[in-house]
Amino acid sequence: MPSTHTSRYAISAATVNAGLLFTATHAPTPLYYVLGDMRVLTPAEVLHHTVHALRHRSGAYHLVSSHQAHPFDEVFGLAATRAA
Repeated sequence: MPSTHTSRYAISAATVNAGLLFTATHAPTPLYYVLGDMRVLTPAEVLHHTVHALRHRSGAYHLVSSHQAHPFDEVFGLAATRAA
């Protein structure tokens, strides 16, 4: 879930690194992070949106603005379309 105070997601750096390795090893299999508010990011998008941002003090998390994420239905289609 995004922070209700800052509108950011905290995504583990280890998760992003594992996602990037998975994507590189199993291309072209896509990998998506579906977040608690049903918005979607890929590991590459997380890294891209945090390259110029401040990192968490511990370095263990990437802080990504919730405005950068894509709506679930935009990525995977509407539920009625998926069911057909």
